Amino acid sequence: MKLTKFFLVLTMAGFFIACSSDDDTPQTPSVETPSSYSFEKDGSSSVSFTGQVARLKMAGELKSALGKNEKTEVELMKMFKDGMGFADESLNTSGKKLRSTVASAPNSDVASTEAEALRAKMDGWIIERNDVVSNWDRDASKGVSGKLEKGGKTRHVTSKGVEVNQAMAKTMIGAIILDQIVNKYVSDKFIEDNKAGNDAGTPYKENANYTKLEHGWDEAYGYVFGLEDDTANPANSTDARKGFLNSYLKSVEADEDFKGIFDKVNNAFRLGRAAIVAKQYDIVKEQAKILRTELSKVIGIRTVHYLLKGKGTKDASTLHALSEAYGFVHALRFAHDDKGNQVPQQSITKSLSFLEKENGLWDVADDELDSLAGIIAGVFGFEPSQAL
Repeated sequence: MKLTKFFLVLTMAGFFIACSSDDDTPQTPSVETPSSYSFEKDGSSSVSFTGQVARLKMAGELKSALGKNEKTEVELMKMFKDGMGFADESLNTSGKKLRSTVASAPNSDVASTEAEALRAKMDGWIIERNDVVSNWDRDASKGVSGKLEKGGKTRHVTSKGVEVNQAMAKTMIGAIILDQIVNKYVSDKFIEDNKAGNDAGTPYKENANYTKLEHGWDEAYGYVFGLEDDTANPANSTDARKGFLNSYLKSVEADEDFKGIFDKVNNAFRLGRAAIVAKQYDIVKEQAKILRTELSKVIGIRTVHYLLKGKGTKDASTLHALSEAYGFVHALRFAHDDKGNQVPQQSITKSLSFLEKENGLWDVADDELDSLAGIIAGVFGFEPSQAL
């Protein structure tokens, strides 16, 4: 009888200890993917990416101007270097500049000397355009700048077959947009460095209703979706392409081999931002990894696409494709491979050696394009044929 009572007491004690233990265990709040990229604090939106919108608009105006013969070298340099001379007056007073943002992400392995060399190279393309403008109506050929016509379209190329506006635009996608996203705002280091401030609710700046971590995530989002008609609900359609990385994300989504990539990116942005609010940093890092992987893959896929489109007789069509590929190869330096490593400088140098021979794009052979496309596809884990 006493033994039975003893075990009963033990059982009851264990029961209460278990209940007490359960009650004392901190409950991790669940985080669900929001239906839109809409976040509020104190009754007001806590999302802000005006700087990214300004740079996207600047890049768009610069690309357009480089494709025409209306602006001088001085005017174009002013747009690229000084953030001035834009038709949209709000851009001239934004304080944003394209050139200084090139290859500037703090968590990239691009050294300052390499970054400055790329900026100087981009300056050189603007200068090289002078020869194109001086011979705007001349027929282009190997070693001769001018125009090429095919299918009702006219392309203006340098003596090396490069469309300057295409090379600049695709390089900016990597060296500004992708670099700022993957090597700054969604890098593990940025997240780690700003967890404490986020936990404390420290405002990013005076009168801001968002933390530095929240704002950084928003800035990454703005580089992809900042020009959408409804920025909280981006349109998954190639009919609603908004330029630069946004356009190519949607182009890749339209390829059956890569269908679903748009939702991966969009949902990772939404869930990651919600997880920042909930202070669930493991989830934040998981979504950041998805963004680094998938956005980098977009660059890899389109590089391969344009390399293969550049095969055949060098004419307005193939040189247009190769000019895009040429810019995208520069962009690859800022991407992360399928193992999470940043693409090394020597890989880009080797790739460019195929495209920067004596006569540039005029000289690249089809077998070289096939070889280069195969190597790049392997880095990102897909077959070259899937990119067409």
